[in-house]
Amino acid sequence: MERNKSVSLTKSQTYWLLQILGWSSIIFIETINYTFFIVGEFKWEYFQQFVLISAVGLLTSHFYKVWFIKEEVFGKSLSRIWFRAFVDVMIISLIMTVLLFFPILIQELDNFRNGEFWIGFFGQIMNLGRYVVVWIIIYYLYHILKKNAEITEQKLLFENVAKSAELELLKNQLNPHFLFNALNSIKALVLIDQDKARDAIIKLSELLRFTLNYEKSPLIALNEEINEVVKYLELEQIRFGKRLDVHISLQEETLEVKVPPAMVLTLAENAIKHGITQLEEGGEIWIESRIRGKNLLIEVINSGQLKKTFYLGIGLNNLQKRLQSLFSDKASFILDSISDTKVIAKITYPIL
Repeated sequence: MERNKSVSLTKSQTYWLLQILGWSSIIFIETINYTFFIVGEFKWEYFQQFVLISAVGLLTSHFYKVWFIKEEVFGKSLSRIWFRAFVDVMIISLIMTVLLFFPILIQELDNFRNGEFWIGFFGQIMNLGRYVVVWIIIYYLYHILKKNAEITEQKLLFENVAKSAELELLKNQLNPHFLFNALNSIKALVLIDQDKARDAIIKLSELLRFTLNYEKSPLIALNEEINEVVKYLELEQIRFGKRLDVHISLQEETLEVKVPPAMVLTLAENAIKHGITQLEEGGEIWIESRIRGKNLLIEVINSGQLKKTFYLGIGLNNLQKRLQSLFSDKASFILDSISDTKVIAKITYPIL
């Protein structure tokens, strides 16, 4: 038993099908109009004239499209496109009228001096313009929508590529030195305290899994983010020991508020890298969250100094771009000194 095969038309076949159906509608509409409303009876000579008009319209519109309506027309502003469309309607209507009146002009050249001839000539331009304007509107709208779809698709493609590249960079922002130091600390723990070593390995594996998978969701709850930050800081405390104190103070109302994944983790990693590791005696990190009006405020404060030569690295630059992408100009990121011994990173954005 043979399966039914679906028939799909090519772009060219679809175009010609619509051309034939569209221009053939003149025959149907005008025959009905003349037969029932104007003349009151069917006349074969009128029907033949409508067939001729239909054929001339089909061929004229096709060749005009091929030779004069180029793709670059639809890359201009809408006002220029529709002005061009109006001009095309008049030109196509004029060409069709000239072709239809050409036999009359050849037979009787004196028609050039006949006022009634010119009234009929220009009247025919207006009459044919009714059909040409429909053709132009459909054709132009198709290409305008097609152009917009291509622009939108291209824009989305560029955005996806940019976001993918950004997320790939962000995934790699967990300092490789942290991973190396964490593994060394765990190696030392294995000989001293196997239980702590096992717990550290679990935290490290969970943290690495998080950094590899967080791009799957643009936003996660703050408490989920903080859970990973705590694991990171606990692993750093294995390395620093008593040289690192951590203080986390989160307003309860903020725990379920959505945040970009790894946002606080990036700030914590930056505080360790540029703050705590630069101090022989170590230091402290404070992580706080509060609601201010309709905004979420997150602050990460660390011991250290903000050097005049400091510049935002890939991680913080990408963090700014992510905030911009998600919240536009409503988000802010500030990195500044609050004293000679403390640096603050502050993020504010609207609560979704």
